[in-house]
Amino acid sequence: MNARVTTQSSSPTVRPLWLADLTLLLVAIIWGVNIPVMKVALRTIDAYAFNAIRLVVSSAVLIFFARREFLNGIRPASTLSKRNVCIYASVVSMAYQLLFLLAISRATSADVALIMATVPMWTAIGARFFLKEILPLLAWVGLIMAFSGTMIVTLHKAPTPTNGNTVESGGQVIAETTAVSVPVQQHESEASRRLLGNLFALSAALAWAAGTVFSRPLLGKISPIQLSACSATLGLPFHIIIALLIGWDSVPASAAAMKDVSLVTCTLYSGILSTGLALAMWSYGVKHAGAAQAAMIQNLTPVVAMAAAWVWLGETINSAQALGGGMIISGLFIMHRSRRTGTSRNT
Repeated sequence: MNARVTTQSSSPTVRPLWLADLTLLLVAIIWGVNIPVMKVALRTIDAYAFNAIRLVVSSAVLIFFARREFLNGIRPASTLSKRNVCIYASVVSMAYQLLFLLAISRATSADVALIMATVPMWTAIGARFFLKEILPLLAWVGLIMAFSGTMIVTLHKAPTPTNGNTVESGGQVIAETTAVSVPVQQHESEASRRLLGNLFALSAALAWAAGTVFSRPLLGKISPIQLSACSATLGLPFHIIIALLIGWDSVPASAAAMKDVSLVTCTLYSGILSTGLALAMWSYGVKHAGAAQAAMIQNLTPVVAMAAAWVWLGETINSAQALGGGMIISGLFIMHRSRRTGTSRNT
């Protein structure tokens, strides 16, 4: 009888842990595939126009599901601070989305992935000081191992092709005959563009980590889908205005490009899944797994991105990338074990 009571009382605690981990894993897959998807889309459409269109799609999806929740009686608490929701929206739906777009359009995929891999570190630091989350030593070992694996995955890339091959720089495909034939000024211009993109990526990583930490108290008063819907809706006018003011000259070309089936597919994928449902899924994972754990699982995103690029674009995976992926998975396992051990001790 005692064993039966223990099983029933522990199941509500165990189930959100594995369900949150599964949700976060799906988010990592969605976001990983989204990296080559966005790269393909930005080759045929203005970056700001694409960003505005996909965010319109994601806002519509999130509003639909948020309204269903509301009609079913799931509503925000009366003590929910509208000011805090606006702050969250300004950080995640405005600042992060714009900074990440600028990083993708300027820096290489490897650079962006490497810099975004620092998110778990910034999140863990923020959760430690603002949410008072204490991670055991074993959990920090797993976090460091996963982060180190991400560095190996993103730093080791194929050498720059020469002799008539093409290289990708900031989402643009540049043809070259030989490495020495490229003018010095072009190298300097690309280096400056890449550095600026890296700075945008670092700012995006800080913004996402800040939003992750800031959302944890909010999720006790509003559902993840409703918070994501409010955030996306509040940030949407900002991106539409940016697209109209900065990319006004490219509006006709962008409208014509939307007739391309592949571009429409990329837009729907990025809008419905990556920027739509994945945000609500991420918020659910943060609520039940913790900010540091959720951000650490995000380390799988570069691995998924490389696998998607291998299947879709024919890019090969070298031994260093395989080693880094193994370290990431091992780090996640260590973190999960330390969390389960801590839960069993508390009960």
